[in-house]
Amino acid sequence: MRDATTGGPADPAVLDLPFAVDEAASGPLTWAQSVMWDAMQWFGKEANQFNIGQPLVLAEPVGQARLLAALRGLVEAHQTLRTRYVARSGQPRQEVHASGSYDVVVADGHDDPARVAEELAGRLAETAFDHEAEWPLRVGCVVDGDGRVAAVALVGSHLAFDGWAFHTFVDLLLAGLTGEPDQPEQTSPPPAGAEPPAGEGVPQALEQAAFEGSPAGQQQSRLGLRHWEQGLSAAPASMFDLPRAATGDQPIERHLLDSTAVAAAAATLAARTRTSFSTVLLCLTTLVLTAYNGHDTAVLKLITGNRLDRRSRDLIALNTLDALLAFTVPRDVDLLTAIRQTHRPAFDAYRRAQCDPRAVRTVVEEVGRRRGVSFDLSTYFNNGHRGNDWAVTGPEPGPDRLAELRAGSRYTRLDPLPRSDMKFMVAASNAGEGVCRLGLLVDTTYLPGALGETIVRGIETLLCDAVADEVGVAEIPGRIGLTPAVRGADWARTPAGWVRPADVAELVREAAGGVEVAVLAAGPAPGTGLTAYVADASAVPEELHRRVLDLLPGRTGVAAPDGYVACVAAPPAGAGPDAWRGVPVAARGPGRPA
Repeated sequence: MRDATTGGPADPAVLDLPFAVDEAASGPLTWAQSVMWDAMQWFGKEANQFNIGQPLVLAEPVGQARLLAALRGLVEAHQTLRTRYVARSGQPRQEVHASGSYDVVVADGHDDPARVAEELAGRLAETAFDHEAEWPLRVGCVVDGDGRVAAVALVGSHLAFDGWAFHTFVDLLLAGLTGEPDQPEQTSPPPAGAEPPAGEGVPQALEQAAFEGSPAGQQQSRLGLRHWEQGLSAAPASMFDLPRAATGDQPIERHLLDSTAVAAAAATLAARTRTSFSTVLLCLTTLVLTAYNGHDTAVLKLITGNRLDRRSRDLIALNTLDALLAFTVPRDVDLLTAIRQTHRPAFDAYRRAQCDPRAVRTVVEEVGRRRGVSFDLSTYFNNGHRGNDWAVTGPEPGPDRLAELRAGSRYTRLDPLPRSDMKFMVAASNAGEGVCRLGLLVDTTYLPGALGETIVRGIETLLCDAVADEVGVAEIPGRIGLTPAVRGADWARTPAGWVRPADVAELVREAAGGVEVAVLAAGPAPGTGLTAYVADASAVPEELHRRVLDLLPGRTGVAAPDGYVACVAAPPAGAGPDAWRGVPVAARGPGRPA
């Protein structure tokens, strides 16, 4: 709106939306909420990047009272919309309020409600949510010259919504705005609490938290934890045991590719292989990443919703957890065979995603210490589309049609970020009108230069090529112009992945108090592990190993040695590394449990 005296922007008008139900309630966070809570605490003010926003242009304008009534019905029906997330005695909890009010910001449409709604949604999303003082939804509306609502701007906190829940909420709001004839215009909504609460029978987040604490929920968690333990028992410590590149203060790059070709080709390959759209994109993600980093086994976190029944599908709350995928990447096969071989491991990972994340952290730490590593699980895949968004409904697209679709693809590089808890993430979402939005986040410390654009465009290329022709997995780098990472002769392959023995020696030296240390291959065959020789006759191998393990977190390209040798003294200067094997020994000990 404009200030009549100055002609400049006026303070935005605000509508008051009160609500009231019979009872308040409180309880622990759900497993999904606790994962996001921890992430948001880590990001602090930068957690605004998690905000979920959408401008919504209405097919026909409605009265302001209609909007307020539809919103109030949803707020009263769904606990999430009247929940504050708070820390009590050091533990996060969700507190569901019985009454309160929302502010609904009003903006003048200026004959362009779509543009104004997009700008309003952007402003509402600029800051992170203060979950103790603020409801987890921000609402604005755009009015026309008659004061009727032509568009709505919605921004939700990711602590309260995942993509599924947010879009379900949008669908319910639209139904509330269009389902009944418009009522005579009023200046305020009907009195709060004038009608019975609309939430009877609606699934709620507190019910989900109660199930997770029940015997049935704990049994489900135990099955998931077993899957994590089995997967980590042979997984590499990191997908980023790579030479590091120098970066500036904004090392996290983000890339988007809006492509109807990706949607059409991936759906076609899913139908051919009798798998799923998600499996196709996940397979391509692992193949491209491991083609670059030289791994035979991929380990990723799959962001998983698992809305498999009616209650979970109707739950307006965050419901995503991290599933673990750890499997041997197929090499000497064609791409369609690789997709088929990916399907079962991916299905098992998704099936076992529902488990207590705090117990998951314990399993990750315990398995890591047992194997002498600190796991770096910072590779993510997120299939964010709903159901059969891009199911094949007509003839398969041929090469000419795919080339035509690719001509319309739009690549965007977003502003970089100073930090992220992810080093690599591929995400797919439905951008409407048959467009798949393929997103990629990369930490340029480990995947430098123009590699991000190469990967996101390369996935599109491989999908389209595989529709028209047989594509061998070994051909992937050449087809997309990907140059694999180069590790020098100072790197060695071990059961934990790639390590740099000089960095392992520096780690052991730090744990041993600065004495001379050499780290040598434990045997002649590649991948047999490393032995640390320490010039300290008083060193106790078991204690030294524990100190090494304590120093591992946050480092890539290192692992604890498989064994330790406490030497009476270092070999003479200039004798060479192998001379350590011949010096007098005070003690030997393993770097792994017997």
